[in-house]
Amino acid sequence: MVHDLFLLETDPDIFLKKTLEDIEFIDDALGILLEDLVENNNLIERNELFDNLSELERQFSDVLTLFLTSSGNISALHFPAFREKIIFIRSHSLSRKTNIDDLRQKSAGVILEPVVSSTELSELLKGL
Repeated sequence: MVHDLFLLETDPDIFLKKTLEDIEFIDDALGILLEDLVENNNLIERNELFDNLSELERQFSDVLTLFLTSSGNISALHFPAFREKIIFIRSHSLSRKTNIDDLRQKSAGVILEPVVSSTELSELLKGL
């Protein structure tokens, strides 16, 4: 939805504050998602979640770059305070993406212990 502001000729007096609130919300949410994923080492599809979060960060960073470089009505070029905030949030996003990619590589190398030992599995299969 934030990206769609570039397609419309929106009034900054109406949409600028809300747009910044939305961007801050997305930034906070991505940070919380990363924290939760880092804390939970036992997720079965953890690497896939790292991949998805990395892609979200890339898309978020792309939208922030549009705010910094576009010349639309709601653009950081027209509002210096908005520009500073977007640059700050974009640096958070890029830092998180780097962190996600590092964690994803580390997680890919970890061999998960089986949930059921081979002895337990053979006992379970005896009943069949």
